[in-house]
Amino acid sequence: MRMGVEKRKFQRLDIPLNVTVEIISDEELLRELPPMMMQCRNISPDGICVETPSIEVDGVNLLSGPPGARDNRLRLVIELTPGEEPLQALGEVCWYDISRDTPVFTYQIGVAFTAFDNDGRQRLARFLKTHTKGRTGIFHKLFR
Repeated sequence: MRMGVEKRKFQRLDIPLNVTVEIISDEELLRELPPMMMQCRNISPDGICVETPSIEVDGVNLLSGPPGARDNRLRLVIELTPGEEPLQALGEVCWYDISRDTPVFTYQIGVAFTAFDNDGRQRLARFLKTHTKGRTGIFHKLFR
């Protein structure tokens, strides 16, 4: 029995990456919030799932606002390859859940990419293609 409809357009690559997340807001008071360190659970051309024990930074919740119209956007700095310049992107939280496969309380947060700095989209595409080499799947069809 199906529990829900799969809305993802792309297959996800399960890979642990370090991600620095910063809340971006038009509100002056929120402009100086410190970044949060998170761990990537999986990534695709359109988004990333990050894991974190907390969804608040200095009292500001990452999930403020309804899906598709969040009050705050996120700046993501993703370390794809050690020693190389990190990938930088903007995103918006589109879903969240609580991990059921970890022994400690962990939020899983789905972030849809809304923009990339410089050649970020192409760099992500190359990274995904490289890390799925030898595997069958949609990445090969997309990035050939």
